[in-house]
Amino acid sequence: MKRPQLFASIFAAILLTAASVHAQSTVNWTLGDVDAPSHWGPTAGRQFAKTVEQATNNKFKITVYPAESLFKGKDSLDAVSKNLAQIYRVAGVHVSGEEQVLELMDLPMFEPSDYDFRNKLWDALTPMYRDLLQKRYGVYLAGILQAEPRMIYTKKPIKNLADLRGRKIRSAGPVETEFTSAIGIVPVAVAPSEIYTALQQDLIDGNWVADAPHFFNKGYEVTKYIYDIGSGGAGFFVLINDKALKALPEKDRKALMDALPGYIKGLREGSRNGAVNGRKWLIDKGMKVVPVSSEDRATMQAAAKKILDKWQKRLDPESHKIFVKAQEMVDAYNAAKK
Repeated sequence: MKRPQLFASIFAAILLTAASVHAQSTVNWTLGDVDAPSHWGPTAGRQFAKTVEQATNNKFKITVYPAESLFKGKDSLDAVSKNLAQIYRVAGVHVSGEEQVLELMDLPMFEPSDYDFRNKLWDALTPMYRDLLQKRYGVYLAGILQAEPRMIYTKKPIKNLADLRGRKIRSAGPVETEFTSAIGIVPVAVAPSEIYTALQQDLIDGNWVADAPHFFNKGYEVTKYIYDIGSGGAGFFVLINDKALKALPEKDRKALMDALPGYIKGLREGSRNGAVNGRKWLIDKGMKVVPVSSEDRATMQAAAKKILDKWQKRLDPESHKIFVKAQEMVDAYNAAKK
C-alpha cells in the first residue's frame, strides 16, 4: 500500500474509533435535594432520572443525592451556577442570602393556602424568575413549586401564642427568623439534617416546618403538638446549569427536556399529597393539633405585614417586579373571597 493511502486508512480508522467511543460514552449528571430519601422531592427526582435513562438506553445517567448529601442547601445555587451539580431542587429560603427574591413564597402569612391558586401563582412567576436567574447565575429554571404551609411543632403542651413566648424554635431563613422573633419566640438556626437530633437532645423546643416533611423526617417521634398556623410554605426552584444543558448531545438534551414536565408535575403532586394527607399521617402517629385563636392570628398577621413591607423595599428593581406580580395576584384572590 502506498504511503498516502496508508495514512488515509489510519486516519479513517482513528475517526471511526473516535466516533464509536463517542457513541458509547455515558453522560453522568448529579441531582441534589434537601429532603429525606422518602420525601416526595427525591422520590420524584429518582423517577425523573429513570425516565431519562430509559429514553437514552442508559446513556444519560442522573444520580439523585437526597438530604443535602451532595451540597448543603445554602450552597446549592452556587453549586449549580458553577456546574458542581448539574441539577438541584433549590429551596429559596436556603439561598435567599444570595438572591432575596427567591424567598418570596416563604413570606409569613402572605399567600392563601389554596393549592390551586398557588399553582397559578407559580406558573405566572416562572418566566420572570427564569429570566432573572439565567442572567445572574447562568442557570435554567425548569419549574417552581412550593411545600405545604408551615406550622410550629413542639415537644411540650401549648394552648396559645403566649405559651410559645421565650421558647427556642428552629426557624429557616431570614424572614421566618424575623417573624419568629416578632411574635415573641426565640428563633434558633439548625441545619435541616440536624433538627431531629436537636429536638431529641432538648437543644430546641420545637421547629417550623410543614406536615408532610415533618412526617417523613419522623418528627412525630420527638414532638407531640402541632400549632396550626399555616404560614407561607418553602418555595422550591428546580435549577439546571445552563452550559451543561447546552453542551448535551442533541438526543440527550431532548430526552431531558421531554422528561422535565413530568418531574415538575411529580413534585407538585407530591406537594399536594402532603398538603392533603400530611396532617392525618401525623395525627395517626399520636400528634395533637392546637388551633390558633382569632386574636393570636391577628397578632401574627400584624407582625407579618411589617416584615413584608420592609422586605419588599430591599428588593432591586428587577426583583421587585416579581413581588409586584405576586402581590397583585394575591390581592385579587383575597378580594374575590370577600
